[in-house]
Amino acid sequence: MFPSVPSLRISPGVGPGRRVNPVMEIVKHYEDHPIMKKLKVRRDPFRALIQAIISQRTRDDVTDRVAERFLRKFKTPKDVAEVNLKDLVETLRDAGLYRQKAKMIKECCERILADGLDLEEIVQKPTEEARRELMRLPGVGPKTADVVLLFAGGHDVCPVDTHVARVSRRLGLTDSKEYFEVQEAVHEMVPEGERGKAHLALIQFGREICRPRKPQCELCFVRRFCPYGGEQA
Repeated sequence: MFPSVPSLRISPGVGPGRRVNPVMEIVKHYEDHPIMKKLKVRRDPFRALIQAIISQRTRDDVTDRVAERFLRKFKTPKDVAEVNLKDLVETLRDAGLYRQKAKMIKECCERILADGLDLEEIVQKPTEEARRELMRLPGVGPKTADVVLLFAGGHDVCPVDTHVARVSRRLGLTDSKEYFEVQEAVHEMVPEGERGKAHLALIQFGREICRPRKPQCELCFVRRFCPYGGEQA
């Protein structure tokens, strides 16, 4: 459990009389990091959805390997809907919670076919509308929907995973655990068009510096702006 920190509102701009924006400092730090390459390749919405589901509670390297194996075998929702659930389970076996994910993916694909949904068409809709439609799919929550919108539709959103939520709370952007309140707090700090970068930068920062356990506060380049880091001094 992270300690509560006071809410901290900082202007996205930086200039005379303005406090430094720690989120944008983090974005700037990771702007040339290899993780940013993920924004340069627009994914097929079906592939993005499958990868987002597989990624839940699973390391990136495992997610990439399992998703590639899965998508070589099952290229469309129809391929998934027609196969036995046991085959999906076996294909996903290396991922965390693979049995639950197999069931979720199969139910998603069955719903896509039953309702005649076109994922490519959905991700081209306005963000709020597209998110609502994706979240009607079985097991698809706001984070999974936003990952699809960002990487398959190019929407200007910052999906909130455990890293983004943890860093946001420690920086004092919010003390909420509610998805959209955390997302709004991040969005307020980030200029339009930069929210995908913020998502990836906060993830990398959370992995390298602002770790769940034993955070590297002594190495943190935004520590002087961070209530949590100040408590660790």
